[in-house]
Amino acid sequence: MRRTILLADDSVTIRKIVELTFSDTDIRVCSVASGQEALDRLSDLRPDLVLADVVMPGPSGYELCRAIKTSDRPVPVLLLAGTFEPFDAGQARECGSDGHVTKPFDSHQLVLRVEQLLAHREQPAAPGELAAQAPVDDLEAMFDDLAAPALPWDGEHDIRPISLAADPIAEGGTAASPTLSPADLDAIARLVVERLSERVLREIAWDVVPDLAEIIVRERIRELERDEREPS
Repeated sequence: MRRTILLADDSVTIRKIVELTFSDTDIRVCSVASGQEALDRLSDLRPDLVLADVVMPGPSGYELCRAIKTSDRPVPVLLLAGTFEPFDAGQARECGSDGHVTKPFDSHQLVLRVEQLLAHREQPAAPGELAAQAPVDDLEAMFDDLAAPALPWDGEHDIRPISLAADPIAEGGTAASPTLSPADLDAIARLVVERLSERVLREIAWDVVPDLAEIIVRERIRELERDEREPS
């Protein structure tokens, strides 16, 4: 059965590239130039996945994603962001996106990402799987739990409670600084990673890697500009 992608991007070039990228697959691409056009096409097109540019004529990719995720037919939404366009990772998480891709992107990697999201959507959930896949939305609560008076024994390290002054003001001093050994820090880090779902780890990677790439590109541009200004 052929699957359908709805692409919303105001760039003619990006629309053509995405259409060509999936031309040799069983995935059909229907492209529009604005968020409003995408909203208008949702009911009749019934896409299996949506690619949405974060910066385009309203609504934005974030707003389009939010509308899709709160509709009676939520589907995976992959946000598209330009290398030098502002990308709000907080908005991306809040609207419920399934990740983002930085333009220009590798065509092969885009196909793989889309295939993974579609396969995950089409795969029936096993009993208890939905609870296991629930995203960790409140990391602060998780860290509060890890800092509780009795942290769980991990089989190797004894993670003891951190000692603070009982009443710094009454004692005329300040609270004692928390003291954690390297072994304690390593154990806490491993506990945090174990409790993060695979989806959250992927989202963190998708957020961090493009940012690093952008930093590297900008630094290289600055180096080239300095070389041009300096006399040979």
